Amino acid sequence: MRTTVVLKDDLVRKAKKLSPETTLSGLLLNNCLADWIDNHTRRKLKMRLTAEYRSARKESRRLSREFASSDKEGWPSW
Repeated sequence: MRTTVVLKDDLVRKAKKLSPETTLSGLLLNNCLADWIDNHTRRKLKMRLTAEYRSARKESRRLSREFASSDKEGWPSW
């Protein structure tokens, strides 16, 4: 797909200094966009995993409290 992109001059200058290419190519922009999407996807996954782990931790603590009295049944109190 072809599209027109307007870039900030200072970003273009910095990219040209870092790039071995003499011109900024579509490949560079494609790579940058792919990296951004990958990073965004990982961040979203990490947020979902964190929420799930927190939820599981709360459930685990609730179950531990619920069964705490039965865990001690039948054991001698030394």
